Amino acid sequence: MSQDTTGWTVQDDPNEYKGDFNVKKLVGTVQTNVNAIVITNKANGTHTVYEDNGLLEGFGTELYNYNPDGNQVSIGSKADFDAVFTGQNAAQFDTVLKNTKLATLALAKDSIQLNDPQSKANYTNLINTIGFKSFGKNAIETNPNETNQDIQGGSRPTGTSSFPNADKDIFTPGGTRELLRYPRQSLEAYGYDYIEITAYDYVPSGLDVGKKLPQGFAGSGGNRFTRRYETIQLPMQPQLSESTAVSWGGDSLNAIQAAGARAAQGAIENIGEGKGMEAIQSLVDGVGDLGSLATDDGTKGAIAAYFAGQAVGANVLGRSTGQVINPNLELLFTGPNLRSFSFNFTLTPRDAEEAGIVRRMIRAMKRNMTPQRSSEALFLKSPRIFELEYIYGETNQEHPFMNKFKPCACTSFTVNYTPDGSYMTYRGEPSMTSYQISMSFGEIEPIYADEYGGKGRFDEASTMGF
Repeated sequence: MSQDTTGWTVQDDPNEYKGDFNVKKLVGTVQTNVNAIVITNKANGTHTVYEDNGLLEGFGTELYNYNPDGNQVSIGSKADFDAVFTGQNAAQFDTVLKNTKLATLALAKDSIQLNDPQSKANYTNLINTIGFKSFGKNAIETNPNETNQDIQGGSRPTGTSSFPNADKDIFTPGGTRELLRYPRQSLEAYGYDYIEITAYDYVPSGLDVGKKLPQGFAGSGGNRFTRRYETIQLPMQPQLSESTAVSWGGDSLNAIQAAGARAAQGAIENIGEGKGMEAIQSLVDGVGDLGSLATDDGTKGAIAAYFAGQAVGANVLGRSTGQVINPNLELLFTGPNLRSFSFNFTLTPRDAEEAGIVRRMIRAMKRNMTPQRSSEALFLKSPRIFELEYIYGETNQEHPFMNKFKPCACTSFTVNYTPDGSYMTYRGEPSMTSYQISMSFGEIEPIYADEYGGKGRFDEASTMGF
């Protein structure tokens, strides 16, 4: 990805650059051309947009401020913002936002110096913030050992609140949106496949069922994946497998039960339609069906014994005739099963930086999988859920020949601090020499056959499906 940064000029702060956009402003019925001044920070990706009012001091009237960590917009002057970026001028918002992001990313990338690790870190952090992920996934790696191409898509900013506590609630477990990768080298830069695990806040399914269930709720995650937290990337492991199962169970329906069922079904249907006399007739017909079963004296005696046994709770039919009534046993579908997955990884940090990554990775998983207490400890909120993906390194997209996952809950997370059989730490660094982590996940939604169709992510010609 390349972007022309001509016209962007550095400010007193070397991380800040100034750019200009010619935009239209609608006041009442009068449309005029105005100059929008953008100040962007290539280190953290924030930017502020002003309407140039021609003053010698300052930049003008603040229209909005953008924060990529959360993909949020805080509006300055609402009246001026609406005049420039809403209504018939709404498309200008996306244009300014997109071009500013591209310029910011290009400025950050161009500033990377081999002897300046902070410049590399700024670029890496930038492309992994939620606001830049859709641009960062196509970024050209300057140093594959330090930077990362991420694969997640971005979205239009969702917040317009200028109040710092607008997103606060009684549950405050914390968390970051950082990318934690082991090994710390960019796996995708070398074309290696990897497993990606991303935590999201749990979204209740609500009371909608059947046709009221939102389309896309199942399979693609739908509205399950909203607020994102840590993303963990780990190399592929051996013995990756998945098992799809459904429940079937034996069921019986003998001739006497069948006759009674037909009578009851007919009566219920007629009552539902307001046909009282027809309902009575259905019951009479059912009695007649029972009588028609007795075609000879032996059958009559067996039926009598059967009903006698039902009355006293004993097998009168077997004791008196040595027979059993034909149960017409059949295996019937009883419902879907939920899939589960287990992964095991051995992590051996090679330096202090990688040891820190491993520690944050373990902390993030344990924090995200545990329930959250309210401020008064009166309620418990469901733990966060996870998006699991197998990534094909050459394209940095979902692996087309491996299974996809529904939204998952982490049901267990185990850490073995001495997988080599003895306690060992590095000299000068108290990190363990090796960690073994075991994770178990369970999908929170069943799989349905109709989810294998469609285009894009579920195109039968380009995906394995679930």
